[in-house]
Amino acid sequence: MPKLIVNSKIFSLGGEMWITDGNETPLYSVKGSFLKIPKFFTIYDAAGNERAKVTHKVLSLLPKFFLEIDGQEAATISKRLTLFKAKYDVEAHDIQLNGNILDMNFEILRHGQVIGRIDKQWFSIRDKYMIEVENKEDELLVLSLVLAVDYVKREESNTGSTSYY
Repeated sequence: MPKLIVNSKIFSLGGEMWITDGNETPLYSVKGSFLKIPKFFTIYDAAGNERAKVTHKVLSLLPKFFLEIDGQEAATISKRLTLFKAKYDVEAHDIQLNGNILDMNFEILRHGQVIGRIDKQWFSIRDKYMIEVENKEDELLVLSLVLAVDYVKREESNTGSTSYY
């Protein structure tokens, strides 16, 4: 089962991250837009080729993102209005997020089967996530979903909101 380690840069205005495997071999890098509307994150492979893009929808009551993988629309993820527990709807192939999304410890399921697990590493100077992906072909989808959820979580912590921003 492939493992990805997502490392956030401590001081990054646009939101830069690098993704390695369990042996710290570079696999992907992520560059977020800075002062651009709409906000987006671009995922590059180790050779510098653009592989995926996560774009935040600007005019939406609740956070909504469009996920594109290898130039093809892959999914839409939207946050639901809830009072106590973060919930997301994913429009793509019966995908669901299940677990403690607020603490970034959750599973991504397709047709009820786990395709990825996310675990935030608590004892780290910078934000660090470990992602386990069942099949290599789902890496970019799982990584894109994690980026969208992470962005909403960061924005909510900046505004003090837990149900919307």
